[in-house]
Amino acid sequence: MSQPDAKPLLLFVDDDPDIQSAARLLFRHRRLEIVCANDAQSALTQLATHAVDLVLLDLNYSRGATSGAEGLTLLKDMLVLRPELPVVVVTGHSGVTIAVEAMRAGARDFVMKPWHNDRLATLIEKLLAGRTTGRETAGEPAMIVASAALGRIVGEADRLAPTRAPIVICGPPGSGKTLLARRILALSRDAGSETLIRAEECDTLPEEHGNWLIRDVETLTPTIQRRLADSLERVNPPRVIAVSSLDRNVLEARLDPRLMLHLGMVVLTIPPLDRRPDDIVALVTHFSHYFATRHGLPEPDVDDVCLASLKAAVWPQNVRSLRATVERAVLTGTWHVPSCERHGSADGPATLHDTERMLVETALRKHGFNVTQAARELGLTRPALYRRMARYGL
Repeated sequence: MSQPDAKPLLLFVDDDPDIQSAARLLFRHRRLEIVCANDAQSALTQLATHAVDLVLLDLNYSRGATSGAEGLTLLKDMLVLRPELPVVVVTGHSGVTIAVEAMRAGARDFVMKPWHNDRLATLIEKLLAGRTTGRETAGEPAMIVASAALGRIVGEADRLAPTRAPIVICGPPGSGKTLLARRILALSRDAGSETLIRAEECDTLPEEHGNWLIRDVETLTPTIQRRLADSLERVNPPRVIAVSSLDRNVLEARLDPRLMLHLGMVVLTIPPLDRRPDDIVALVTHFSHYFATRHGLPEPDVDDVCLASLKAAVWPQNVRSLRATVERAVLTGTWHVPSCERHGSADGPATLHDTERMLVETALRKHGFNVTQAARELGLTRPALYRRMARYGL
């Protein structure tokens, strides 16, 4: 936590480096610190890494985008992490209509590009006047979504969040189930009234109805399962988000049929991380910056072959395992990639050298030692692949 007299820290999200430079110059003269991000993923990383007091949010980051949809989605993501965070929308192409929509979604105000320096500074000073003396980073880890598979699941979760429907979230350990559950509760009608129930320790249900997050729901005793089913059949039932590492078929065999009838209306299943390679790439970038800032060390180099190794690796604890691997790379300056074999290796984690050799050899064999096709699959040029073939005697 920062000292009470620390300079206010602004996060400015805009894909135009010239506008970012102008903002840095403006706020430096106003004795305000600023960090910048050029897209949604980097913005969430900055928010998780730094004790941000206020966000200036452009609404479009992709070339040619003018709808403001990217910024509206990011606004929701940021307010899930920091509900009280003041956000000022900075808009040009999207216009006043989208800016007003952003205010309905939780933004505090908006300014139009090109902004008037004194007016913008006055607005920011007004919003910062009510800030608390203790500054913190986001209380919850950011949910980084890059793959289409996870995007569909999060989209469905967001659609159902304002309802009162019970939801079961399944997925392997460390895949992000609890994070998704907390996102649903944060976007619910009565956000903030959450009761965490650890099923294996539960011998009675809460008296107060509201939002119940039940972890490892399959470990509830038969008696508690029946009582929970009774609660869900009342006129004013609790909102239950249940989490399980079992798949749906196994879960149905473990739970009381009447309880599963209620809980099983909506089952969201998060795939394991090794089936979401786009999320691996995004998470590596996110955790690299997060841990480098946290430990005061440089971010580790990640080239195309290193990323290919990480995407091909097995992650027994999914995001948890990847998180630990990235932190270790930050601390040691060396990547230690888990084995790509499904059953692991008796010799422990493979080095990047071992994994790279395996990836090159596998690609070559797959394409009958056609260097052009193998290089294309690995994301390398032909000369780069020839150098690696010579290095490994292939």
